[in-house]
Amino acid sequence: MWYRVRGAAGLGEALAAARGTSGLTQEQLANRLRVDRTTVLAMEAGRNPALGRLVRAFSLLGYDLVAVPRTATVRVEEGSAADGESP
Repeated sequence: MWYRVRGAAGLGEALAAARGTSGLTQEQLANRLRVDRTTVLAMEAGRNPALGRLVRAFSLLGYDLVAVPRTATVRVEEGSAADGESP
């Protein structure tokens, strides 16, 4: 599964879904990141101002961020704004 990220909330949703797909709890991810579980909770809720601004900056410049599994093969083709409006 892949995720299109257009805002801080979308980034958090993608992180939560990817974590769930990996079978990790918030606590397990927090331990691996060496942060508190509340930090992971805030990230998944899209409450990281710096990341939110970064995603917004890309969005304002006409870009989407896309998270794909490392095992995926990715091909990007430029087209009109209506093209590629999947997930």
